[in-house]
Amino acid sequence: MHMERWLWGAVGLLALAVVGLFSYRYLQSQDELPMVSAELSSCDLQQGPCSAVIQGVGAVTLTIAPRPIPLVEPLELKVETAVAGVREVDVDFSGVDMNMGYNRFRLKAADAGRHEGAGMLPVCVRNRMTWEAKVMLATDSVMYVVPFRFDTVARR
Repeated sequence: MHMERWLWGAVGLLALAVVGLFSYRYLQSQDELPMVSAELSSCDLQQGPCSAVIQGVGAVTLTIAPRPIPLVEPLELKVETAVAGVREVDVDFSGVDMNMGYNRFRLKAADAGRHEGAGMLPVCVRNRMTWEAKVMLATDSVMYVVPFRFDTVARR
């Protein structure tokens, strides 16, 4: 009985080590990709979908619903792109002039060139906040980053 518990404990530790190693290698590979950033789009996501072009690569369109974009409520995120070889798409929200913590959401492939998912903006102490939504497109060789900005106004 004692030997059986020890064996199961060893198997559990080995499984944790394997999962940890794969997770570490996965995250490390994400950080090692060279980044190519697009110009900041002048489009306002509060008005509707916004598009930007990665020079020589292709267009990227981000749609956030509902509008006006609320704080602390579920958001529908959609990215459409003509960029070839995209294997992962994330949308990362950050405050332009205030650290708002980690707010990155992985989208799932819906069809060719279209990824969808859910996200949420955190609560903010300011009445008006300027956000940057970075669409992050990972290929096997490069990470494309496409920034968009918008303002939110707290509902009180």
